[in-house]
Amino acid sequence: MIKIALVLALSIFSYNSIAENFDKFVGTMSVNFQPLNREGVAYGCSLVFNTINLDYAYKHGNPVQGVGNFSYMVTSPTQFGMSLKLGVSDVLDGKNNVEAPYFAYIKTPNGTTGGMRNLSNDSDTKGFKMFVPAVDESSVAVVFDLVDGKNAEIGFNRKKDGLDVLLPLDLTVADTVLGPDGLLQRQHSRVAIDGFNKCVLELSSKLKLN
Repeated sequence: MIKIALVLALSIFSYNSIAENFDKFVGTMSVNFQPLNREGVAYGCSLVFNTINLDYAYKHGNPVQGVGNFSYMVTSPTQFGMSLKLGVSDVLDGKNNVEAPYFAYIKTPNGTTGGMRNLSNDSDTKGFKMFVPAVDESSVAVVFDLVDGKNAEIGFNRKKDGLDVLLPLDLTVADTVLGPDGLLQRQHSRVAIDGFNKCVLELSSKLKLN
C-alpha cells in the first residue's frame, strides 16, 4: 500500500516536474516492532522497516524502496546474534519486482555491521537476502543504539565492489499515508522503539554471559 501511495503521489505532478519532486518522498515509510517466537517461546526482537531513497549509483537517481528487518536473537543460554534481511525494488517499475542486494549493512551513530565478516544467504522470501554479522563491539553498539531509539541507515550495493546506496531509517515513523495535497505524510510514534527496547532487555537479562 505504501508503494502504491508513493506512485499515486508522484502521478499528480507533470512528467517534466517528476524528477524535481522525487526528493519530497525520500525517507522512512514505516518501522514496526515484531517479537520473534518459536513454539510459544520468545527468542528474538525485530524491527521491520520500509524506506525510500534516490539511487544515483545504479538507477540514475530514481527512487528505490528497501524493505526488510533487523533482528536481535538469543541463540542459546550463553549466546546471542543478529541479522539483517533486505530486499530492494524500483518504485516506478510498477511490477513489484524485488531484488536481493549483493551486500547490505546497518549503520548507527556508534556502530555498524559493515566492513566486517558477514555470513549471507538467500532468504526464504523471494528477492531478499539475509546477512548475519559477527558479534563484536561495533555490531553490539548497533543494537544498543536501536534500543535507545537512535536513527540508522541501511546501506547496500547491487554488485561486488559496487557503490553503496544509503536508505534512511527513522525509528519514530510508524506509517506513511497520502495526504489531501498529494504529499506523503509520516505518522510518528515511539511504539516500535519501546517494543524493541523492552524485548531486547528482557531477553538479554536471561543470558548467562561470562
